[in-house]
Amino acid sequence: MATERTHSDAESTDGDRATDRLERSRTDNIGGAASENGREPGDDPYVIRPYQPADREEFLELYDRVLGDRNDEWFRWKYEDNPYVDHVPMIVATHEGRVVGTKPCFALELQVGSTTKLGLQPADVMVDPDHRRNGLYSRTTERLKDHYRDREPALFFNFPNEATLSGSLKHGWRIVQEVPTFYRVQRPDALADGDGRLETLASLARPVAAGYCRARERLVATPSDVTVDRFDGIPVDQFVGLAGKRTPGTIHAARDETFYEWRFDTPHWSYEAYLASRNDVPVAGVVVGTRVDDRSQTTCLTDVVPLAETPARRDGLLAILSRVVQDHRDAAILAASGRVIQPTLLRRFGFHTDQRPPLSRLTEPTTQVTYPIADDGGHEWTVGGRAVTDPANWTITFAEQDSW
Repeated sequence: MATERTHSDAESTDGDRATDRLERSRTDNIGGAASENGREPGDDPYVIRPYQPADREEFLELYDRVLGDRNDEWFRWKYEDNPYVDHVPMIVATHEGRVVGTKPCFALELQVGSTTKLGLQPADVMVDPDHRRNGLYSRTTERLKDHYRDREPALFFNFPNEATLSGSLKHGWRIVQEVPTFYRVQRPDALADGDGRLETLASLARPVAAGYCRARERLVATPSDVTVDRFDGIPVDQFVGLAGKRTPGTIHAARDETFYEWRFDTPHWSYEAYLASRNDVPVAGVVVGTRVDDRSQTTCLTDVVPLAETPARRDGLLAILSRVVQDHRDAAILAASGRVIQPTLLRRFGFHTDQRPPLSRLTEPTTQVTYPIADDGGHEWTVGGRAVTDPANWTITFAEQDSW
């Protein structure tokens, strides 16, 4: 579906088309355009190239048509103001000078042992419905790999849904793991996903779920010498200090001032922080994110510090979890990703994993995939000396995932 440009875009349009013609002559037979489209390379109507600032409005128009809920503030936060790159890391496909496909990346600085590496997370991948089945997903993917081959990023890693997982594997990504998500279901109808009969049954089960959650809470004894403070926003200094108390040797987002000042400023979620202290010394912290969709509230334990065990960490998390479930009884679902909070501790508060029934039948798994870009001293599939397909070499929370 085409839309008209405003008059103010006319000059940039001519520049984009000139760039597109130059780009076409230089590059793009990537992804086998001639064989996929049955054309000679010179007849290829598509140009695959890096994003330019003039593409912004067309990206948002395409987002509105394909994924919905276009949001200028979100785009600015996620891509333009990302502190880890000096450009928008995106490949676009154009047709007659207009953007019809995108392969953007969410950039994060990753800590790998004692070093940091730039990681790119493909996200918000789109192809205009009128231009599908023309190989644009493949061509933008291959161009993305080619473009960053000799540049700063060390690896791609992401969490494709079931629809895009096969495409990732086709282009060389490998599966790292299925990251468990733990849910405390306080309103079972939130999992019904539009199924009327299931919604009816779930609504009947709501009092049972509430009773179950309360019963679990009553069985938990929280440490009397640990206090919990709640903050609107993130107390950056305290969280950075806790993150540095003990850092795992795994691959994870680097938790420094830049991370905390930017990562939780997304307009789609509201964040608050809980800080547990013993004798006025912080021992654990949790960032909690809340989002309301279709009148259903989801609350996520988005970030946890420290990531590795310390002597007082478990007691601190126990006290924080007790406070979080009290403060968020109105949420349909409470969720935590990965194993940073011990599964045994989550189960004490009524959380259950999506890797076993019944939740495994009602939720989509979180599959992590990766693809190394940089040559790690001649070793394939390693970054910073760590095998990137080994799940033991990763620590994943919601904070490492672009959509949370």
